[in-house]
Amino acid sequence: GISFEVDAQYKMHKVSDRSAYGIVCSAEDVDSGEQVAVTKIESVFKHIDCARRILRELRILRHLQHDNLLQLKNVFFAGGRSEFRDLYSVMD
Repeated sequence: GISFEVDAQYKMHKVSDRSAYGIVCSAEDVDSGEQVAVTKIESVFKHIDCARRILRELRILRHLQHDNLLQLKNVFFAGGRSEFRDLYSVMD
């Protein structure tokens, strides 16, 4: 199976889909009670062009606010700073 290394803030439910960049899992934000989607982007720095594209998309999503768009809630790496292997994005 696929493992998601996330904070205790997120209660993972089930893998729901695959996106262009990674694997999407439905979850609950325990602090707010909101349903969120957590995307795991594996080996984000394996290909530098792909990493740039993902970073650009996340930066744009951070600034966009509209009822018809998902809102970027959080972005984090699993493990320590020295690893920087898998990137996680949380959207509502």
